[in-house]
Amino acid sequence: MRLACLSRLLAVSLLLIAQAQGSDAEAKPPTVPAVDLILGVEIPMRDGVHLGATVYRPHDQRDPLPVLFEMHSYISAPWEEPGFYFARHGYVFVVVDSRGRGNSEGKFNPFFQDPPDGYDTIEWLAKQPWSNGKIAMWGGSYFGSNQWLTLRELPPHLVTITPAAAAHPRVDFTGRDNILSSTIMQWLTFVSGRTGNNGLFFATPFWTEKFTEMYRQHLPYRNLDTLVGNTTTVFQEWLQHPVFDAYWKRLEISPQQYKQIDVPILTITAAYDDNQRGALAYYKEHLRYGSEEAKAE
Repeated sequence: MRLACLSRLLAVSLLLIAQAQGSDAEAKPPTVPAVDLILGVEIPMRDGVHLGATVYRPHDQRDPLPVLFEMHSYISAPWEEPGFYFARHGYVFVVVDSRGRGNSEGKFNPFFQDPPDGYDTIEWLAKQPWSNGKIAMWGGSYFGSNQWLTLRELPPHLVTITPAAAAHPRVDFTGRDNILSSTIMQWLTFVSGRTGNNGLFFATPFWTEKFTEMYRQHLPYRNLDTLVGNTTTVFQEWLQHPVFDAYWKRLEISPQQYKQIDVPILTITAAYDDNQRGALAYYKEHLRYGSEEAKAE
């Protein structure tokens, strides 16, 4: 009750102050910096495939600026808010659809395609007239993992990564302690095809029904994609590699590669992060194998 009274008192006080300053103070809303868009950008990859991207730039940009970019599997639609935010705070922000998703050509193959595509994207961004050649990566979860994998390739113009909740293929992806989770199929359905499947991903009654059916009928795990009606994914391919074999080691950062990393890194995780173990694994491996200069940053 007391807080409500104080809130009303504060509101009235601010109104009186505005009135005392004159009508001009009332008429002028806070100024929000304008933003320009470049839609339908096509970024060439080394194999001839083009990735679709959207660029957010400050409207009053006169000189080349640092570029933040995110390469993701969920298509670009949900990323307007950070795009406008960073463009209003002095950066160029670029949202890139992963290969085979959204407006990008090619076939989507989660994680495996990202290191070379990330490298090629960074070097292309560095050459654009609105870029000052300093490129940073941003994002979490899948986008945290592909930051580490791209950094592994040592693109010359990548100056930092900021991975949050980064899944690690040996630690917590596709499962933990060699046990796969049924939600892997749910995620693969989320990123099936070229459009957004948010509604289906969050259709909890459907997934609960299918997971329960599999349990009650004692169906083998390999039948899960057929049971949910989606046999278009890499699910069966992943099942052929139940241990961390040569297939998965293609997604590993070797000790020698950690030693070559020399950019500052902000890595983020938290107590209730599904990929806490993965994020900490990247951090610990970097501290174990990285150079003293890199670890200091």
